[in-house]
Amino acid sequence: MIAISTAFNFSLVAIDINGKQDFIELDSSCKQSEKILQTIDEILQRNDLSIRDNKDFCVVIGPGSFTGLRIGVALIKGLSAGIKDNQVVGLSSLDFMAYEHVKQNKPKDNFICVLNALSGLYFVCEYDKNATRIGEQRLINNEEFATISLQKIGLHGEDIVTNKVKLTAKSLLELAEIKLEKQEICDIKALSPVYLRKSQAEDSLEQKNIKKS
Repeated sequence: MIAISTAFNFSLVAIDINGKQDFIELDSSCKQSEKILQTIDEILQRNDLSIRDNKDFCVVIGPGSFTGLRIGVALIKGLSAGIKDNQVVGLSSLDFMAYEHVKQNKPKDNFICVLNALSGLYFVCEYDKNATRIGEQRLINNEEFATISLQKIGLHGEDIVTNKVKLTAKSLLELAEIKLEKQEICDIKALSPVYLRKSQAEDSLEQKNIKKS
């Protein structure tokens, strides 16, 4: 399997092919559009592997960075196109955070995973102590965010909550393989980013139209 995340301001790449596992994490200074394919090639080469040795894929599909999500999904669609009988896992960003939180902290109660959606908005989803999703992923505003009484879990590097998790390429691969074993897979033709909100360009255009009307 090749598993990647380009949903955040950092990127993760992990492989598990022919008994070889390897991981690369790129920090926020990386240019994902330029580096992610190069990084996949690098991790394969240093393990004496080629893309043809791989069968299955995983990509984090959001919510998260609009550009990052498009890059990741398009790349996995392209790589998987030339490989027969492959399976693809589309992984939620918030599910990934919940898995990492449970792995690291072993919570005893339900909690909420939170991502900063900018402009006073937040992507959120509730989970139980085993990282099982409760309800739907959704977009909320500052007022609703302030009313949440459950423990809020944020992303390392974002200063919106006190409790944070640092996502790793190793955990990405672990969760991807759990999902694959459970056959929680996607139709590659239907694989698409999960945005949950409009892009800034769409928001700006909508606001301009409102002012004109």
